[in-house]
Amino acid sequence: MVIDQSVARLDVLLYAHDGRGLGHVSRSIGIGMALRRLHPELRVLFVTGSRHAAELIGAAPLDWLKLPAYATRVVAGRSSGVAGSSMFSDPQLAHLRAAELAHLVRLYRPRLVLVDHTPQGKHRELVPALAAATDSRWILGVRGVLGEVSQAKSPLAGQLFADHYSGLLWYGDSSVLGPDHCRQLAGQYRCRPVECGYVLRLGELAHWSGRRPVAAEPLAGLVSVPWVGEKSRAFLGVLAQALGKIPTTFGLWRVFVDDDEAARPFQGVANCRLERVGAGYGEALLQARALVIYGGYNSLMDVLHARLPALVVLREMDDAEQERHLASLGRAAGELFVTIPETLTDADQLANLLGERLTTGGGGPLAPPAINTDGAAAAAGYLYGLLNPSSC
Repeated sequence: MVIDQSVARLDVLLYAHDGRGLGHVSRSIGIGMALRRLHPELRVLFVTGSRHAAELIGAAPLDWLKLPAYATRVVAGRSSGVAGSSMFSDPQLAHLRAAELAHLVRLYRPRLVLVDHTPQGKHRELVPALAAATDSRWILGVRGVLGEVSQAKSPLAGQLFADHYSGLLWYGDSSVLGPDHCRQLAGQYRCRPVECGYVLRLGELAHWSGRRPVAAEPLAGLVSVPWVGEKSRAFLGVLAQALGKIPTTFGLWRVFVDDDEAARPFQGVANCRLERVGAGYGEALLQARALVIYGGYNSLMDVLHARLPALVVLREMDDAEQERHLASLGRAAGELFVTIPETLTDADQLANLLGERLTTGGGGPLAPPAINTDGAAAAAGYLYGLLNPSSC
């Protein structure tokens, strides 16, 4: 195929591989939204395999392309790739996505590419694109707590960054997390990271969604299960029992879960309404008195935006990223977060914790914590400065 060089180049291509949760996708979408809000003249395109991208983008004018999705299975705290919904094996899908991404960068000729998490992508799918986009500027963005990610620490990651990347963004707050994460990044990639602050996708989405919604019916809380792990179904059974013990005078619990087996315990619980993960999530989050979430980056940022008391469920994963993150973030967030292990089996204890969360703050938003949550705008400003150096 011959590329028409008279067609204007894409300004910014955002790429986030689809992991178990939504953190990679959510951060990239938040930055894309900030670019569209602050610099609407730029041509911006988001590329991912996540099937939740449309719901996360909502009303924001951010266009995107969907790749076939990766899928993972967690056993004994370790994740491994399995065939996705397209039924290609993990290695086959990596090969196909690599060819597709290389084609996309040749076709759109982006002036700048922002990649989330690792220089090579989840399964090296970015390697051909890096070689194809020789006149594009590549930037890497990394979450607040790095975790023990073998791909990020590999010699290949370091070499690809040295050969192709010219900038490094960190989506954290050193006043909360300390300086060690930036030091680790600097040593890992031989590049001083730019500290942006946390990226709040919902904060950016609010610019297009209008004022905070008012619940049509009393809403006690929201339960969000972004993905179901090996111990999730047992815990959700206990949670359903606990929610059934909460007085109905508090109102309804909206339970967002896509897994039919995991959703089954909530069926027939009078104060619970089951829903698929979708557009209703953001509205419910802002109408609730309390939240039950898992401890991923995206969910924690949603709580920081809503400023509502949350019970945070921690999974047992080998990299311990979520535990480390909550240990630091929780100290700065004050009353926002109370953490529990996913192995909790006492429904009465869980019901008591939920009752405490429902009464914290009197049912309204809590005071904003002293945490830098301007990461989306800061990253967008940095990228714009690279594209327009005379504006700096």
